[in-house]
Amino acid sequence: MSFIIIFLITITIFVYLIILGASILKTEEERLNDDIEQENYLRDWSEKNEQKKRKRNKKI
Repeated sequence: MSFIIIFLITITIFVYLIILGASILKTEEERLNDDIEQENYLRDWSEKNEQKKRKRNKKI
């Protein structure tokens, strides 16, 4: 049982280090592109939620 827990913790640490390493190696241009993509996604998501709210309010 303890072997499984140690194994899972080890995998978690390695995955964290891989993700951390990938974000550190990004260039400034890649970070800027990521920021723009996130802004666009959040804007679209917000607009969709507003449309859903309007539809619900019309039904009531």
